[in-house]
Amino acid sequence: MKKLTVPLLVAFFCLSAEATRPVTQFEVPMNIGIGPTLFWIPGVASREAHTGFNLAPYGVITPQTLEENKEKIPIKYRKYLNSMREIHVAPLWMILIPQYVIVSPSVLGSDDAVYGAIWSLLSIGPEFYSTRNFVLEGKASPTISYLYIDSDNNEDTENLIGLGAMFTLSATYAFSETTLLSLSYGHLLQLPLGINEYKPENKVAKHWYQAGALSLTLHIRIPTEQSL
Repeated sequence: MKKLTVPLLVAFFCLSAEATRPVTQFEVPMNIGIGPTLFWIPGVASREAHTGFNLAPYGVITPQTLEENKEKIPIKYRKYLNSMREIHVAPLWMILIPQYVIVSPSVLGSDDAVYGAIWSLLSIGPEFYSTRNFVLEGKASPTISYLYIDSDNNEDTENLIGLGAMFTLSATYAFSETTLLSLSYGHLLQLPLGINEYKPENKVAKHWYQAGALSLTLHIRIPTEQSL
């Protein structure tokens, strides 16, 4: 389930600009993925374990679609299709949808509340193992993250912004062509910038430089038609 987004964003979603061009319809299933996520965020609140969820909306170009329609794909994009198993594509506006959402209210008002989100801009990586219904793969993606901390122990550092990368190991099992389940762990590493520096009360200032995310995601794929 390798991803290649930038060239295929243009190829499959943006080539309808010329009204006079003949239109070809492709079947591009829309993947709607959602599931619970347990976050490990050290140091920025009174507890390190936090709850939330993950989102995975994208279009899926299957090997069957590529084989049946290869001659209809513009020649300059065909080089990106070689040796690919499955391709995930999305319109540019989907970058606004975060991959992870942190929703961790305080428990009985006795500890800190943490809210935030992590946006993944692009992901690439190898497949380590694959069969007809199972794929084990690794991914790396640049990220932008935001964290709001409602705490009495941090001084003037309620809003943190991070720039970094997420490294993920994911196992996906397909029950059918339209229903899949993924278990994944992603580790976030961030640059030690001033925008993600927090100052615990009576302690030396530190940076929010890492986090972990353990996710279970249910994927439902809905058949749709896209124009080329």
